Amino acid sequence: MGRKRFKDHIFCKCAGANKTQIVYSCNLNFHTVVPYIELLIKNGLAERVEGEIVRYRITPRGEEALAHLRELEKLMPEMAVVEGLA
Repeated sequence: MGRKRFKDHIFCKCAGANKTQIVYSCNLNFHTVVPYIELLIKNGLAERVEGEIVRYRITPRGEEALAHLRELEKLMPEMAVVEGLA
């Protein structure tokens, strides 16, 4: 039985990653990851970096949000849904 993850957790290990790296690192599929990435970008938590290979990276606002999530997970360990987040 899989555990749900917060939508912004996909960048915990994937800052500066291409879509394939995000998919494999976060155990998602390509169809599922697209709405997550779009939501992160829409909320200013991540940005798309154009180049030969499109990459995505966390923004300063995303870093701040991630720090808050880590603090929350210290208070409520059962919320830790991404291995190695804490």
